[in-house]
Amino acid sequence: MKQTLSIFSGKQKIYNIRTLTLLWDFGPQTAWELANRMTQAKGSTISLHATLNKRLRLLEKKGYVRRTDKKWYFTFKGIIAVLLVLPEPRRWNAKWTEPFEAKAKKIEEQAAPLLMRYNFGKEDIHNLLDRIGFLLNNFETWVDFSKRVNGLMEKGIINLDLIRESTLFSVLILEGMSAEEIADLTSPESQEP
Repeated sequence: MKQTLSIFSGKQKIYNIRTLTLLWDFGPQTAWELANRMTQAKGSTISLHATLNKRLRLLEKKGYVRRTDKKWYFTFKGIIAVLLVLPEPRRWNAKWTEPFEAKAKKIEEQAAPLLMRYNFGKEDIHNLLDRIGFLLNNFETWVDFSKRVNGLMEKGIINLDLIRESTLFSVLILEGMSAEEIADLTSPESQEP
């Protein structure tokens, strides 16, 4: 039962794809910057700002992008979605490294109290995020993430439009871990203070 992302179907498919690929290619952008790039690419003088704002708010509601100040940023789900829609995966703009490093640092800080109960230190958390590819330092890992998500969508296990980013992240971690690694994390020895 193959699922199609609702953002990549219907009347607004082209605007959603174009919006996400422009973010992918140029890094975080304001709605005005995206609208200007879109009209330049089409050779049109029609302002797309209102349409683009509507698309961005919908993409934000579904968890693909977020706005900080006036710029629009990808979420974890957004990167996966772009990789699913690109005909051939291509590297993201280098401007994405800094926001994802900041997000990884935030995850490390939030996860530290919980994981320290399992004898994980901050360095262990950082190494785990690095190993699973979250730090954007390994493009092939992200392509693999998108393939795994696509497989889970084809089986009807997840719906990328509905799943929360944290749940998706957890599913991908568990999908990528071996049974032994999961057993090590959940063993009574690892839970001792």
